[in-house]
Amino acid sequence: MKYAVVIVAALICTPAVAQKGYKAAKAASDVGYQSSIGADGRVTIVYTGAKGAKPDDVAKFAMLRAAELTQDAGKEWFAVIKAETRDLAAGGGSDLRDKTGPSFSTGTGASASMGSASQAGSPPGVADAAVPNGPTTGGFGGGDVPYQVLERWRPSQSAQTTVVIQMGSGDQATFPGLNVQPTIYAAADVIEQIRGKRK
Repeated sequence: MKYAVVIVAALICTPAVAQKGYKAAKAASDVGYQSSIGADGRVTIVYTGAKGAKPDDVAKFAMLRAAELTQDAGKEWFAVIKAETRDLAAGGGSDLRDKTGPSFSTGTGASASMGSASQAGSPPGVADAAVPNGPTTGGFGGGDVPYQVLERWRPSQSAQTTVVIQMGSGDQATFPGLNVQPTIYAAADVIEQIRGKRK
């Protein structure tokens, strides 16, 4: 099968991204790239971005790693069999203070287990143990999570791109299991576009 080597328009039109943060991941949950080879010879690359990293940059780093692996294997091009970028809830912040901030309060003088009456002048659900879903019942007295926690806590987000590639050289290629020819990238061109220099 004849193929045309193409470069995605986004790579051509976007200036080379900085290499800050591009590295190998030491563990599955770490920032950086990891790769594995399947029984079919195809390579899966996973790049997990740091908290706040742009999904486009994370995807480019995954493509950069795909191009590097292709050249390391002595091949000219790689075909993207599958690609996906998704948001992940980052690990971090396991204790309540990290999730809610220092101003979190469970109320003053009210006991969830006793179901005591609300304090005078306190709005319902703020320091009133008798109000369902109030902060003095959530998590501590067996009730629902206090709405103040739900409103304030947002999981840290990081992007992760997974790319499955098939490497090759020359102008002949077959892609078992695919009904449509995948997009094929010249490894050297991808490296040049993303790094700003040819490897």
